[in-house]
Amino acid sequence: MLALIVDDELEIREGLRTQIPWADYGIEETAVADDGDTALAIARARMPDLVVTDIRMNRMSGLELLERLSAERPGGWKGIVISGYDDFDIVRTAMKLGAMDYILKPINAEELGEIVTRTIGQLRKERAERERQSRLQSDLSSALPKMRDEVVRELIEVPYDPYRETRIAHRLRTLELDWLLGGHLALLLVEVDDLRSIETREGSQLAKELILFGIGNVAKQTLEEDMPHPFVLVPDRKNRWAIVLQCPDNGWHEASKELAGLLIRRVNQYVKVNVSVAISSGCGDAKRLHALYQEAEDILMQKAVYGGNRALTSLGWENEAERDVPSIAQADEVLDLVRYGTDEDIRSAMDRFVEMVRCWGAGHIRDTQQRIFEWLLSLFKKAAALGWTDRSWERNPVIVWERLEKFDTLESLREQSEQFLLAMAEDFRSHAAPPSQIIQEADKFIRAHYAESLTLPSVAAEVHVTPVWLSKLFKKEMHQTFLEYLTDIRTEKAKRMLADVQYKIYEISAQVGYKDPVHFTKVFKRQTGLTPKEYRRLQGIADE
Repeated sequence: MLALIVDDELEIREGLRTQIPWADYGIEETAVADDGDTALAIARARMPDLVVTDIRMNRMSGLELLERLSAERPGGWKGIVISGYDDFDIVRTAMKLGAMDYILKPINAEELGEIVTRTIGQLRKERAERERQSRLQSDLSSALPKMRDEVVRELIEVPYDPYRETRIAHRLRTLELDWLLGGHLALLLVEVDDLRSIETREGSQLAKELILFGIGNVAKQTLEEDMPHPFVLVPDRKNRWAIVLQCPDNGWHEASKELAGLLIRRVNQYVKVNVSVAISSGCGDAKRLHALYQEAEDILMQKAVYGGNRALTSLGWENEAERDVPSIAQADEVLDLVRYGTDEDIRSAMDRFVEMVRCWGAGHIRDTQQRIFEWLLSLFKKAAALGWTDRSWERNPVIVWERLEKFDTLESLREQSEQFLLAMAEDFRSHAAPPSQIIQEADKFIRAHYAESLTLPSVAAEVHVTPVWLSKLFKKEMHQTFLEYLTDIRTEKAKRMLADVQYKIYEISAQVGYKDPVHFTKVFKRQTGLTPKEYRRLQGIADE
C-alpha cells in the first residue's frame, strides 16, 4: 500500500514520514507533498491508498484536495485529516469528502497509529468486498450465456410439456428472454456442410470447434447488425447453431431468407466453409419451438437432393437470399434462362440435370426417358405461350421421343435436352426484350416505390421475370445485388432528407422504407460510416 503525506510545514511532513512506523500498519511506501496542487498531481499518477493531509494549506487546502480526489476517484482510498483547530464543521466536511478520521495538532503518534490501523482495516475490508463482488459479477456474466443456452435448448430440443411451462416462463423472465413468451417466433438452423469430412481432413477436434466458434461469431455479428427484432443464438447438441427470431406479422419469411443468404455469404468469406440454413415454414409461440426445430432438421435433409451452401425451406431451396443460378427443376426459371441467358448460362444450369433426374426416382432407363420427355413437353408448352415460334414438337411430339429414345445414359440424355434448350434460346433471342430493358424497368419501379416493403420477388413480378433471373441480371448489369442496389437508393434519399432540418430522423427512416429507426441507423452507418445524427451534424444541423 502507498500513503501520501501532505503538509506545508516541513517539520510536520518529515516527522510523519520518518517517525511513524508505517510498515507496521501495512504501508510499504510513503510519498510526500508540500501543498495540495503537488499532492493532486502525485495522487493522479500513483493512486495512493491512504492520504494524510493538513486541512489548512496555501494554494489548495486539504479540504479542496479531498474534494478533487473524491470527484476523480470515488473509491479505493481513504483520507485522514490533520487540523490545528478543533472545528467540528471542518471535520464534518472532511468526512463527507472521504476522510476516515481526523487528528488534532500536536500529533500524538499512538493516536495516529490507532486511526491508521482502523483506516487500513476498513480499506482492506472494502477491497475484499469489491473483489468478491467482482468475482460474483464475473461468475454471473460467464454463467448467464450458458443459462440462456440451456433454457432455449430445452425449448427447442425437448417436446412441449405443460407441467414445465411455469418453470420455463420464470427462467425466461429471469434471463431477460421474456420476449420469447410473446409468440410470433421463427427458427433458423445453421449447419456446416460435410462437417465430418472437414474434421477428418483437418485431423483434429480443435479444427471443428474453431469452425463452429467462427460461425457463431459471424452469426452473432450479422444478427446484431441486420436484425431489427429480438433474437437468440444458441448451439444445439448436434454441432449446429439455432437462431430464434421474433418476427413481424408480415414479410417475415422473405426477411428470413435475406438474413440466411447474408449469413451464408459471410460464413463463406470469413470462416471459409460452406453452410446450409434451414428456415421454418411458419411462426409460432414458445410451445411450438420444438416442432419448428424438428421441421428445420427435416428441411436440412434436403441437402442430399438440392446440394448445400444454400437457404432451404419446406418448399425447396433458395441459394442465398438472391440466388442467381436458375433451377432447371423450376419451369419459370428455365424459361427465363432460355429467353434472357447466354448459351454458357444454359450449359451451366444444366450441370444440375443429373441431380434433378435422380430426384425423380425413376429406376429404369425407359422410365427416365419418359420423365425427361414429359419435362421437355411441359417447357415447350410454356415457351409457346411466351412466343416461341417453333411448333414442330406440337405437330409431331413423337419426334422428340424418338430422339431421346436413342440414348441410354444420363450424360447423353442431358446433352440432348441441352440441345433442345439451346435451340429454343436462339429463337427467343430474335424477339425477346434485352436484359438491359428489364433492368431499366426494374430500376424505374424501385425508384418510384423504394419507400415500400420491396422484395426481390415483388419487383420481379412487376417486370415479369422470376426472382432468380432478376437477381442474376442485377449482378450482371448493375454489378450489385438487388438488396445492395435498393439500399444505395434509400441511403442517397436519406442523405438528401438529413440535409433538410424539417425532417426528424424517425420520419426519414419511414419515408425511405425502414419502419424501425434503429435498423435504419445500423444500415445507414454501414453504408456511410456515420450514424444519421453524425451525418446531420456534418451538414451543420444540430442534434434532435
